[in-house]
Amino acid sequence: MRQYILHITLSLAIAFIAISSVSYAQMKIAILPYSNLDGNFDLNQYCYQLQDSLTKAFDAIDPEHQKIVVIPVSTVNAALTAQGIDANTPTFDTDKWNIVPALQVDRIISGNFRITSKRFLINSYIYYPDNQMQDPDFRAKDIFKKEEAIFDAIPMIVRQLSKAFGITPPETE
Repeated sequence: MRQYILHITLSLAIAFIAISSVSYAQMKIAILPYSNLDGNFDLNQYCYQLQDSLTKAFDAIDPEHQKIVVIPVSTVNAALTAQGIDANTPTFDTDKWNIVPALQVDRIISGNFRITSKRFLINSYIYYPDNQMQDPDFRAKDIFKKEEAIFDAIPMIVRQLSKAFGITPPETE
């Protein structure tokens, strides 16, 4: 009888550990620079500033890394530099995929912007690195912001995309 109870207890402990590890699986994500679809080179600074702001925001919503691990901007940009890839070139959208094997991530976040009606039109997507396809369920599209308020889009983007990782960010204004 003792041996039977010990066997059941041990089996339950193993099952609990297995379930716990599945429910707390971390996803590694990399946030790439955004693409400037406008053609105005004066706006190129926002390619990297949006990347940096989103990286900080995603890292802040899960600081214990229970659900996501965000690759640092310096690591992503070093991989881009090593491949000779610049977000300010017209070929960036196709070239950026060359760094994915070096990053070894589960998801990529990137997007684009252009000026429409004197406002930034910002689109953000989650991509599957294996096939470079967008996640059809989690996107932050058609966010309009004036240039002086472009970073007000960051909480909106994080709120939409974080749902893909099972994270609910704190409400902000």
